[in-house]
Amino acid sequence: MHPPGESMGSISRLRSLCQGLTKLSHRCFVFTPFKYTEDWGPQVKFITVPIVSTRGNISKKLYQVIRKILNFNILSDITILNPTSFNLVIARISNSLLNTLNEKAFELDVFIGETEIGGLVLTKIKNDLKIPIIVDYHNFWPEELVEHKIIKRNRKRYNYFIDLEGKIIQNADMVLTVSETLRNFLLKKFNNVDNSKIKTEIIGGFPVLDKPIKKEFPPKIINSGMVVHRSNFRLFFESIPYLLKEYPETQIYVTRKGEKLKEAMKLSKKMKLNINFYWKETNKEFLDLLYQCHLGVVTSTYELTRKFGFVTKIYDYFSVGIPVVGNDIGGWTSIITKEKIGLLSSKDPKDLANKMIHFIENPELAYEYGQRAIDFLKYKHNVEISARNIINHIKSIQN
Repeated sequence: MHPPGESMGSISRLRSLCQGLTKLSHRCFVFTPFKYTEDWGPQVKFITVPIVSTRGNISKKLYQVIRKILNFNILSDITILNPTSFNLVIARISNSLLNTLNEKAFELDVFIGETEIGGLVLTKIKNDLKIPIIVDYHNFWPEELVEHKIIKRNRKRYNYFIDLEGKIIQNADMVLTVSETLRNFLLKKFNNVDNSKIKTEIIGGFPVLDKPIKKEFPPKIINSGMVVHRSNFRLFFESIPYLLKEYPETQIYVTRKGEKLKEAMKLSKKMKLNINFYWKETNKEFLDLLYQCHLGVVTSTYELTRKFGFVTKIYDYFSVGIPVVGNDIGGWTSIITKEKIGLLSSKDPKDLANKMIHFIENPELAYEYGQRAIDFLKYKHNVEISARNIINHIKSIQN
């Protein structure tokens, strides 16, 4: 339900899932209202479901308009989030998907709805599909709306969407979550659901290198996630002066994309930080930059939904063997220290800077952590291992 270049974490999870499944010789069809031109391999085919325009271009513009409307709670309340309007949109997407399936005569074994919206679309036409439905939860949408101050918790709109969530889980044959934290939350929130119905599957990634590349000075630090509220870019920016005091030639890279980009660039200018705001059009170009970096930073806000969703950009860090530095928010971040693939700081920007400095001053330690990160993707959170787990889940609901 996201166009190319938007919601990088969600798209990354889907791409990794497809990579794992195709490694096991399965074919993947990705149904989307948008026009995708990326090459995810010969066994992955994108199918555009026409919603507004047969070319998909108008649909992407509409997506961007919807995102802007959501920032105005009063306007969104009477339009997009109004139950009547919302149901009409979902019904339109569901019907268009069903028409596309009937026209193309696909023979599918299972349908996976990405995010609750994708799951809701599928549950509307479940009887017509006649195959199992899995809903892949990337986060929990009602709480995301609350944290963005779009709706208020326990009010009319919130309760409406909570009720929808319950119906999605009830009608799905299985639910996947990105973390145990999210799974436990759903089981507590919807305590009438069978525990075995909700599974945690961290899709993971795959190593690009077998061993880390030894780095040369000056140090290069990257924060490669989109610049959004939940990325807590202020904490990162406030740590930079402490870092530059010790290593003034350090080069800082921050993604030139995200809804808070203008705010971040203004703050950078105000603090007189010489940050390289970058954007790479291809994954190869991005990896060429990442190879050179001494470490990757992942900062987060302390909100509940940030604890739910595994930040997929750290898999890029792991894949090239660079250690991770972030702030400890609980939830999924515990894996960083547990696996000894990075260091976590407190809320203090100076502490965050000290963690970065520690790796810069100890290149052997950085290499050791980087090697563990590569091995972590190779032997534990590997896309092929995750794909095997998901195939077993599918078999369990087909019987």
